[in-house]
Amino acid sequence: MATLKEQLQEVVASLPDDCTIEDFRYRLYVRRKAEEGIRAIERGETYSHEEAVEIVKSWRKSYGQSPP
Repeated sequence: MATLKEQLQEVVASLPDDCTIEDFRYRLYVRRKAEEGIRAIERGETYSHEEAVEIVKSWRKSYGQSPP
């Protein structure tokens, strides 16, 4: 596994020359969230499609919206 410094260098290298600090921060955020998702999958912390549909339906009901 690459060191943190190497990972940051990869992000910097992937950015265009005219990027902003916000572009850099966003790339780091997206990368962190993707890594968290991968770890959750590895731990089996996922939902089936059917479970996800039911969860979203419950959210819609709690906001007074009827399911499609």
